[in-house]
Amino acid sequence: MAGMSAERLEAVKVVLEGPVASFRYPHFLIGRQPTYPMPPPSTIYGLISAALGHFPDPQALRFAYRFECARQRVDDVETIWFVQPNTATRGEAAKKNLEAQSNILPREWLVHPRLTLYVTSDELEALYQAFRSPSYTLTLGRSQELVSVRRVERVVLHPVRKGWLEPGLFPVSFRAWAPRAPAIFMPRFIVPRSRHHVDWDWFLALDAPVYLTGEAPEPCWAESPEVADPHLLYLHFFQRQEE
Repeated sequence: MAGMSAERLEAVKVVLEGPVASFRYPHFLIGRQPTYPMPPPSTIYGLISAALGHFPDPQALRFAYRFECARQRVDDVETIWFVQPNTATRGEAAKKNLEAQSNILPREWLVHPRLTLYVTSDELEALYQAFRSPSYTLTLGRSQELVSVRRVERVVLHPVRKGWLEPGLFPVSFRAWAPRAPAIFMPRFIVPRSRHHVDWDWFLALDAPVYLTGEAPEPCWAESPEVADPHLLYLHFFQRQEE
């Protein structure tokens, strides 16, 4: 991967904020709609794709993020519509082509989400320009949950093994270092043009900082390795790597 060596790694850093977010569980279709506590990897891939205006090669990308929100899992209700074709052929009923019926659906929300995203790529400049001027509207979660870009910059990451784990997504190999973080089964990657092909995986959703008293179980990176206790970033792949 371009810009990567044993001592440094170039990345694009993007800070995004929005009023609300709801990361839906794919298999919940009726009844109360819960939210993941933070965005699955598949949502991050969709965010990057919207900025670029096309589906990039997932093998050419790695990502890490910090995720925070003012309030987690607030219950509210929303109006949904069930729409079906109108098959009437006579009278006034034939003048409309759709039948629609409304209902109330309880949903969980995350309030004032803030995502600090780090992405490595073979084409960093294209990624940098894409987040400065996105091709499509950027969202976190569903299509109506808009986010704004607060800052975009190119940064250099350095390998580190000790410091702070900030709220975000980590592999389950970090379980001993973050015993209170829930393990959640999330979509890692959804094939864009064949959406029933989903790569699922387990992740730790860390919602509070954790200081590592020893070395991290896997390689991590930091923006400022010279500080005594840097904030560690674990870079995820969108697709499983061959053993």
